[in-house]
Amino acid sequence: LLAALHILAEFVTSINLYKLSTFSRDAFYQKYRITKRVGGGSFGDIYLGVGANGEKVAVKFEKHGARCPQLRHEYKVYRELQNAPGFAKVHYFGTQDSYNLMVMDLLGPSLEDQFNKCGRRFSLKTVLMIADQMLERVELMHSRHLIHRDIKPANFVTDGGRGSGNFIFCIDFGLSKRYRHPRTLQHIPQREGRSLTGTPRYASINNHLGVEQSRRDDLESIGYVLVYFLKGGLPWQGLKAKSATKKYKLIMEKKQSITIPTLCQGCPSQFAEYLAYCRSLKFEAKPNIAYLRGMFRDLFRSQGYTNSNSSLDWDWNRIDSASGGNQTSSSSGPPQGTDPHGYGGGMGQHQGAPMDQQDYGGKRN
Repeated sequence: LLAALHILAEFVTSINLYKLSTFSRDAFYQKYRITKRVGGGSFGDIYLGVGANGEKVAVKFEKHGARCPQLRHEYKVYRELQNAPGFAKVHYFGTQDSYNLMVMDLLGPSLEDQFNKCGRRFSLKTVLMIADQMLERVELMHSRHLIHRDIKPANFVTDGGRGSGNFIFCIDFGLSKRYRHPRTLQHIPQREGRSLTGTPRYASINNHLGVEQSRRDDLESIGYVLVYFLKGGLPWQGLKAKSATKKYKLIMEKKQSITIPTLCQGCPSQFAEYLAYCRSLKFEAKPNIAYLRGMFRDLFRSQGYTNSNSSLDWDWNRIDSASGGNQTSSSSGPPQGTDPHGYGGGMGQHQGAPMDQQDYGGKRN
């Protein structure tokens, strides 16, 4: 009798699990229709989709059993940033067959895509406007007790026709982490021996050295991005090595050896001042982002620039206008195998797991 009851219980459980999985699939397909694959990588795939009301969305799929699963954590970070300006809205998270999936706003091309469109060089005016918005996005994240930990051009995207084309969104929070407790505000401890986390090209020196990241590291990474945009590259690009580990070591050594004035040669002095400030910050220090934005805004005005809130203020939109093309590439759809909307295309470059145990239940680095 006990054996029969056990078999019956297992049968009922399997039926309930089947109903649950079927409900999950039905709930997704009642709301969304997948239209086209636009990218992918070791983490999974990215599709364009259409909602029940005709709105265009992006759908990220992550394979079950991924070496460093991030999508569930990323969804939770997006939820904490919901309704904040400059952060995409997420509409759904669930499971589908052997995938986790997340539905979010469809935005435009990344700043890396726009950089390529502009011949891999931005004007000073465009770089200063980018700097102001990047700093604003990171400041808001920090106010929500989060650090990004993978600042790079591919993780900032344009609005994709949702607005004037002047608005930049911050995306891809698979490696984001709490740097302090949201109620007690107790800062995480400074630790060493950590894995390099993020994209080596833009990683802070302390990140290379294995020091736990904090707010200062996001800001240092922004500094490298701005110099990259203004000069068309960074001195540690293109280094050759026999392994990824050896290459990361070469990048670190180059960052350590090159002086800030040399790195920023040919740029207005404010860029060197910015990086010197970031590198001077202590581990738990709250960066004075108002000071940094003010410094770049003063430079903007001193150059005689004005922000007319026109899409033509931006280099890439002037190129589109001159060629008679659209201001965004999202309307016509990208070629298969690309990820112009920036929804995690760089995740394959991430080093280390995203979270500590106390941070949304993720894995320890």
